[in-house]
Amino acid sequence: MERILREPLETYSTQKTQKFVGNPLANKLRGEYQRLLEEILPDRNRYLVVGSPGKGNWASCPWIAILDSLITDTAQSGYYPVLIFKEDMTGVYLSLNQGVTRVKEYYKRNAKNVLRVIAQDYRAKIEIDNEDLTEIDLASRNNNAKLYEAGNIIAKYYPADNLPTTTELIQDVRRFLNLYEELIFNDTQIDETKNLTALEKKQYRLHFRIERNSNIANKVKQHKGYKCEGCKFTFSSMYGSLGKEFIEAHHLIPISTLNLGNVQVNIETDFAVLCSNCHSMIHRLDDPSNLELLQKIIKDNLT
Repeated sequence: MERILREPLETYSTQKTQKFVGNPLANKLRGEYQRLLEEILPDRNRYLVVGSPGKGNWASCPWIAILDSLITDTAQSGYYPVLIFKEDMTGVYLSLNQGVTRVKEYYKRNAKNVLRVIAQDYRAKIEIDNEDLTEIDLASRNNNAKLYEAGNIIAKYYPADNLPTTTELIQDVRRFLNLYEELIFNDTQIDETKNLTALEKKQYRLHFRIERNSNIANKVKQHKGYKCEGCKFTFSSMYGSLGKEFIEAHHLIPISTLNLGNVQVNIETDFAVLCSNCHSMIHRLDDPSNLELLQKIIKDNLT
């Protein structure tokens, strides 16, 4: 397990002088090291491990990230734990960090300031230790490296001459996964007037995370089409080409039955496609999985 830290630190600088395509170390960062991390994850169906030595050419700071598939399926956006190596290979950080690509595209020159502000907000939502680092130094002038420095929420540093044991590394990764879960939990807003128990709050937050997952939502829309299953409205009939292929996906599984551990979804049975109005109204029901009741309310009020 510890070789996912040691081998890159010892060989990356040398390998960077070699051909990128087909390089053994590059392949390990995209394959073998990912699989080693996957072995210690609590739910392999939910988490996605991705590694990058660069795209088409060597990265200044290679990384291996653990993504919650209900938050993001790409390292370009969202937030996630990541092992990110310093450019001079004197050490590696385990960091709870942010995807920087989408922020950079949207905020351009102001991206670093935005990432710092978001990181500060995220820190306020989790319990951190005095030893947790709120600043990291990747020893790089690369623009993306500077953005990762700004996007760091908390981190732990492993110097190359004092790497953790396998047991220590596993403990640290699992702690950061727990903090990741805590941040996800506290970053998902629910209606606090419902007087929910702690378990119910977790189930509601899980429901919204599934529903708002863009990858899942897009698959639902492609499979079920773009006619509202509540009122039969289509946006294209009202807005023409502007409304083409626009609809919202709603997660139908009863919230009280959601399993907080192993999460699996069925595109065919677990979702409805709804217009914005029907989507808002079904969430006002005591049971927002009751599509038949919503359809009955609409029918009764049209007659």
